[in-house]
Amino acid sequence: MSAYLDHAASSPLRIEALDAMMPWLEHHDAHANPTASHRRGRRARQALDDARAIIADSVGCGRGDVVFTGGGTESDNVAVGRGRPPGALVVGATEHPAVLEPAQRQGAKVAPVNDAGIVDADTVEPLLDDTTELVSVMTVNNETGVIQPIREIAEVVRRRTNALVHTDAVQALPWLDLAVHAPADLLSVTGHKLGGPQGVGALVIRNGSDVEPLLVGGGQERDRRAGTQNVAGIVGFAAAVQASADDRAERLARIDALATALLDGVTEAISGVERTVSRDVRVPGIIHLTIDGVQSEPLLFLLDDADLACSAASSCASGAQGASHVLSAMGLDTANCAPLRLSLGWSTTEAEIDEAIQTLTQAVTTLRERAAVHG
Repeated sequence: MSAYLDHAASSPLRIEALDAMMPWLEHHDAHANPTASHRRGRRARQALDDARAIIADSVGCGRGDVVFTGGGTESDNVAVGRGRPPGALVVGATEHPAVLEPAQRQGAKVAPVNDAGIVDADTVEPLLDDTTELVSVMTVNNETGVIQPIREIAEVVRRRTNALVHTDAVQALPWLDLAVHAPADLLSVTGHKLGGPQGVGALVIRNGSDVEPLLVGGGQERDRRAGTQNVAGIVGFAAAVQASADDRAERLARIDALATALLDGVTEAISGVERTVSRDVRVPGIIHLTIDGVQSEPLLFLLDDADLACSAASSCASGAQGASHVLSAMGLDTANCAPLRLSLGWSTTEAEIDEAIQTLTQAVTTLRERAAVHG
């Protein structure tokens, strides 16, 4: 028996996405370039237009605002930009490295978070001035699942400055109606967090916002992202977004119940388990815990050996399990405990939850017994 609880890293491909992609992978004319003027090219371009409409509807923007990219990291990098003067950027302390690293290289101001990992609009306001060009705060944190008050932050920014507001909504797309929760000028999303293919995403550029392209030389995406579009990937991305929107209400209720069962089962079976954030400030699919008396590396080894897929933090770096900047920003000391992220998604089953509780309990018990023997 196995259990996959790492949907926040990447979610299994939905059948709807696979079915939508297959014609663009199998048919003899599916290779056509969408910029070509012949009928095969026109069919590919129509497929892109249809996919663009689905993404636009899902986030509440115009179709022309959607720029297809190679994924969330590219979208974030484009939004943050390059060569801004020191102090022109304001970012949250717990942003994904795709935002935080390029921002810090440009001398960004960093908005602190409270002990729940939330960036309050009142902490952003003192960092704003006439030189502010962009404020970037993610909609849902990729480690803790915390939902940020993007609407309130955007209102403060627009009241005080002419700066653009960007939000990394990569982890939010499976769970929230972004048309309601993320009224940002720039918005990053990707496909593989909700059952679409890897390597495809979008940057939403609203209100005619001025963004410097990262890739130039082809004229695609209205000169905002050069390069021949990945038609099959984009079509699969849109199909996953549509399927996720269609079953959101049912899925949220089901995942919330499964997450509750997981939390209850783990906390009842294992002593010293603490929830990093409360249920009412996070999306249902991301659970972050700390477990006293064990360390992350041996715990993850045992869990992997039992085929329980999860993580200690985010999966933004291959194999990296270093100290989490997110937890550090929240003031959480993990020196004597193991941080653990268990993330559920569209394919999670009750059997996987039962298996995860049993496997995690056994792994922690084993490690504690070893520690007691070796004193």
